[in-house]
Amino acid sequence: MKPSLGKLGAILIVLTVLLPAAPSRGAQSDSISIGDRNLIEAGLRVGGLKLGDNRARVLELFPKKSEDQEWENKCGTMLDWVDASNPTGRGDVFVRLKKDKVFQIESATTTFHTAEGITTFDHPEKIASAYKDMKAYTLLTPPNSALGNRPLVFWMDKKRGIAFVFAYYPAEHKRYLYKTIVFEPNKNLCPEEETIGSPKWQAIPAYATEPPAELAPNL
Repeated sequence: MKPSLGKLGAILIVLTVLLPAAPSRGAQSDSISIGDRNLIEAGLRVGGLKLGDNRARVLELFPKKSEDQEWENKCGTMLDWVDASNPTGRGDVFVRLKKDKVFQIESATTTFHTAEGITTFDHPEKIASAYKDMKAYTLLTPPNSALGNRPLVFWMDKKRGIAFVFAYYPAEHKRYLYKTIVFEPNKNLCPEEETIGSPKWQAIPAYATEPPAELAPNL
C-alpha cells in the first residue's frame, strides 16, 4: 500500500535551508567520513547508502521502525524510511530495489544535501544556478493536496544520474524541492509509482516549473 505523501506538505513553511557544503567526490571507497556522511552524490549515493548495495545494507543504515513502510510497484520494491528525528520536521528516504539491489535512492528530507548545499524545500532557482543542461518532465497524476494539487515537475540529468522533483506551495505560489533522486547514470529512473514509459510522463521545456497549458489545462 502506498503511503500518504502528506508528511512533507504538513511541515512546509517559507523556508530555504542552507546546509554546509560537503567536499566533492574524490577517490571512491566503502568508508564515508564524518564530513560527508550526509552528502548526496549524483549517480552514486545518498549518505552511506550506495547504488548497488543490497537490502541488508539498506536496513543497516536505515533500521526499520514501526512507522516505516514497504510495498511493490511497477519498478520493484520500495522502502520508505521515515526521518522522524529531522529537526525541521518528518521527512523520508525512499529506497528502490530490484533483485535485492538498490537502483534508486530518493531523499525527501533536509538531513541529506548535495555538495552545493541543495536540499529539500529549496527553490528551483538555487538548483538552476548549480546544475546546467538539465531536461524537464512532468508527471500527470491526479491532484494531491499534500503536494499542492499540481503535477510534480522533474529536472533530470540522465548522464550524471540525478533528478530534482518539485512540488507546489500554494501559499507562496511557488515550487519547492520535494526530493532529490539518485540513479545509475545513463539509465532510466522510476518517477513515483510510474515508469517513464507511462503516458503520464511528459517532457516539458528545460527548467520549466509548470506543465504547459495543453498538458495541464486546469492549472
